This record gives sequence, structure tokens and C-alpha cells, in this order.
Amino acid sequence: MGTRKRLLVLSLITVLLLTVGVFTQLYSDSNKDMYYSVLRSTDIFGQIYKEVLNNYVQEVDPEKFIEAGIQGMLDELDPYTVYLEDEGKDELEIMTRGKYYGVGMRISNRNGWPTVAEQPFPNSPAARADIREGDQVIEIDGVETKGDNLSKTAARLRGTQKGSEVRIKIRRVGVEQPIELTLIRDEIVVSEIEFAGFVEPGVGLIRLTRFNRGAGKQVKQAIEQLRDQGMESLIFDLRGNPGGLLDVAVSVLESFVPKGELVVYTQGRNEEQRQDFRTRHEPVLGDLPLVLLVDEFSASASEIVAGAVQDLDRGVIVGAETFGKGLVQTVVNLDNKGEAKLKITTAQYFMPSGRLIQRPKVFNRKRGSVLLDTEDEDESKEVKEEIPEQFYTRNGRSVYGGGGIRPEIELENDHTTKYVAELRRNSMFFNYSLNYAIDHQNLSEDFDVTDDMVSDFFKFTEEKDFDYEPDGLSELEGLEEIAREEGYYDQMKAHFDAMRKEFEQVKVAEREKSLGDIKFLIKRELAGKKFGNDAAYKAGFERDKVLLKAVEILNAPEEYKKILDVNLASKN
Repeated sequence: MGTRKRLLVLSLITVLLLTVGVFTQLYSDSNKDMYYSVLRSTDIFGQIYKEVLNNYVQEVDPEKFIEAGIQGMLDELDPYTVYLEDEGKDELEIMTRGKYYGVGMRISNRNGWPTVAEQPFPNSPAARADIREGDQVIEIDGVETKGDNLSKTAARLRGTQKGSEVRIKIRRVGVEQPIELTLIRDEIVVSEIEFAGFVEPGVGLIRLTRFNRGAGKQVKQAIEQLRDQGMESLIFDLRGNPGGLLDVAVSVLESFVPKGELVVYTQGRNEEQRQDFRTRHEPVLGDLPLVLLVDEFSASASEIVAGAVQDLDRGVIVGAETFGKGLVQTVVNLDNKGEAKLKITTAQYFMPSGRLIQRPKVFNRKRGSVLLDTEDEDESKEVKEEIPEQFYTRNGRSVYGGGGIRPEIELENDHTTKYVAELRRNSMFFNYSLNYAIDHQNLSEDFDVTDDMVSDFFKFTEEKDFDYEPDGLSELEGLEEIAREEGYYDQMKAHFDAMRKEFEQVKVAEREKSLGDIKFLIKRELAGKKFGNDAAYKAGFERDKVLLKAVEILNAPEEYKKILDVNLASKN
């Protein structure tokens, strides 16, 4: 492995040299100094590597040392330039191909075990074997999985070949003995659409989770199906969507935007490295009203879609200002077999109006130094707040550069209490609903969460010894420790005891304040267990203020038009 790693580093250096050469024309007379500087630096790098391996006082692991060298170089860059390890390459393959060989189930870490997080993909090996949400995967090919990294577990389930076998052992609530299964891996086509349906008659909703290969086609098909069922307007939910592939973002936009429109362009280091991306097909949505939902976790390709829709006045954006990730990555093979890859930032995204998606300051992962902001390299100087540059949409509405997409209507859902957050973190709603679903086989789809169910839930959490620390309690404990060390704890003990009692009252108050959230989360989890993912998603409609605002806008056509047309707005 040491030899292979050394070859990888040499390949990495070569690729970096070639990349620098492309962008700066290293072989021209004006850049000879940079060329020789790079050569000298790589020579020094190799000499240091050899000297340390041969002469350091202790034996050095060549593989780990090379990893440190690679990471050390890339840590000086932006967070998105990375060397792809085996697990990273697997995820890249899923993103770029939109499919993989596996058994067709998503797993998450629950109670220390990899657990089936939702119903398996339809007609997948896992679905045909009747694997269910909540099943714990306790063994794979005879090896226990407890405590394993989820990426490692997923890779073992996926394998590399269609038709290969994987033996798993699962533990299921209500079943005394573990269930042993042999699954035959098959090609799994990944669906990036979490929900496609109706919020109310005529108002369609599509929630897209990522922009992996195939997402554009999936969105197009979902819109066609909803139109056939009577859709008159669409809500496209990109909240929490971290992005994905640039060309897939353009493909998704082709469902909304007329053929031939410029929807995004990229710009590299030099002016001649601009690349325009235009739609190539007429939109299946036609001219039906459109609202996009975004939040602070909507990034990259999500921002391309939201920004193009906004700049072209094609729809209304509702939610919170987006993340502001506008850097383009190119994946480069570092060897002939494609076993090692470098994902390197090579350009930035710009919207049709000319505004930049990327926020101006990107921090590196190691020291927090500012990148992509070369006008002032003196970090000791006071940072002045810059006024964002103004741009204009097709209808003349003002939009601003400087990163992120600012919605026409800024709105966020209410944040929950720490009590509920800790219940979720400890899988209390997930585990309770599994048990309740087993014990109540005849639960109807229109069920309500009763007070008796809530009491039963609280009893369940007590049996599981659930507890949590309210905000501020750890600071009190730290103060108590200082008092003991300094010798004045006894004289303050009464005050500390009184404050601890107050914190117990805080826990009671948070529990009472959280009753609405608790009922909702019980209903959503239980609906998912009994009636599937669509039922779980629909259960959240009534408490989703952002979604309800989108419905309100679409049900008021004149207001919708005024938001998008500056001339109509000025007349009122």
C-alpha cells in the first residue's frame, strides 16, 4: 500500500501542475518564475517525504504520512476541494450515475445499530425480502455491525457486482429471534424525489432531496403525472437540498423555463473560461404558477434553480436566505484505473442577471484563513461591511449579489425546544412508533394522537430512562466545580441546590410547552410506519408555515403577479 500511495501523491502533484498550467499558461515567458517555483516545491516535497521515511527516529507509516501530505495541501484551499477515498468515490458514483448495485434500503444510526430508516425502494431485493423500516442490521456476512461507521456498513451492503450475494441478520421489534436473510444484489435506481402529490386540490407539491443523476427526468415525470391529475400550480420544495450536479440543475430548470433561456454560467480564472448553460426543451410545467421553497441549507444546484427562477421572474421564492455555495468542482482521475480522484474547485456560478451565488469569504478547514477574497490579505485590518451589488430581474425587480438567494417572502418555521430535540436525537419518537404500530394493527389512516397516547409516550420515555440537560445546567455544574476547587462550595451549596430545583422546573415547563410538537412528531412517525413515507410527509402540512404561505400565494393570483412584476406592484 505504501508504494501505491506514493504513486498517488506523484499523480496528484502532476494533476495540480497540469491544472495550474492550464489556468496560468505556465510555459509562457511571463510565468516562468511560477513554473520553476512549482517544480522546486514539488522536489522539496518529495525530498522531505523520503528523508522522513528513511531517517525519522520512529518508523513512519507511509500510507498515513502520504494521507497527511495530501490533506495538508488541500487544507489550504476551500472546503470543497477534496481527495476522494474509496467511500467518497462510492458516493460520487451514486451521484453521477443515479444508480448503484445493492439491496435497496437506506440506513441510519439508531440506538447504536445501523437501522433501516424508511421503507425499502419498491421492488428492490430488500423490499422483496419484506425488510421493514426500523429493522436493525446486526450482521453482514457474519460480521457484527454495532459501532461501525455508516458509510462502511452501506458499502458492505452495496457491494460491487449485480447478482452477488450478501447475507444479513436483522433484529425486528416484536420478533424474538433475529431473522437471517440472503439477498441478491440488483441495480437500484435512486429516486431523489421524497414526495410528489397534492397539498390541496389543484396545488401540487414536489420535494427534491438532491440533484443526482436522473433527478431532472424524475422531476419531469412527476410534473406530467400531477398535471394529468389536475394540477393547476406547483410548489417545488428545495429546503435542506445540498445540491449536486450542475447539468442536473439545468435539466430540472428545463421543466419550468422556456427553451433557449440562459439559466446559469460559470467563470474560471480567466475571462475566456466562461461557459453558458441554456435550456434545451420546452417546459412540461408550461406557464402554470410556481413557488419554490428554500432555506439556509439549500445550496449549490438548489441555488442555481432558485436563482434562475427568480432572475427570469418565473416563480416566487419563499423561505430563508440560501447557503451561498457557488463554487464549481471538477473531478479528475489521478491514475489510469480511476481508483483515486481529486475533486477540485475550478470556477464559480453566476446567475442570468450576472450576480454571483458564492458568498465572498470562504474559510479553509484548518486555520480559518479567508480565500477567494484577494483584495485585502491583511486579516488584522477591520473588516468593513460591504453593500451588496444590485442586479435586476427580467421584469426589473432588484436582486443582490454577494452570495445566497434571498426569497421574495422570508419566513421560517418555529424552532422546537431542546427537550424535543433531545427526544428526537435519542430516537424516542422512532422507537415508540415502532412499538405502537406493532400493538395497534387496526389503526385507521385518519387517526388522531390522543392525550392517552401522549401519556403512553411519556411512560415509554421513562421506561427507557430518557433524560436531558436544559441549557445552562452544564454552566451551573462548572460553577459548582470551581466552588469546590476554591473552597467556598459549602457556603454556596444552598444557592446551588435552589438553582438545581429551578432547572427541574424548567424541564417541566419545556415538556408542557412541547406538547404540540410531541403530538405532531408521534403522528408523523406513526403515519410513516403504518402507511408509508407519503403519509408521514402529509402529516406535516398543517404545521408547516412556509408551505402554507406558498399555498396562500398560489390561491391569490393577483398577489402572485404583483410579486413578480415591479410595474404591477407600483400601481398599488
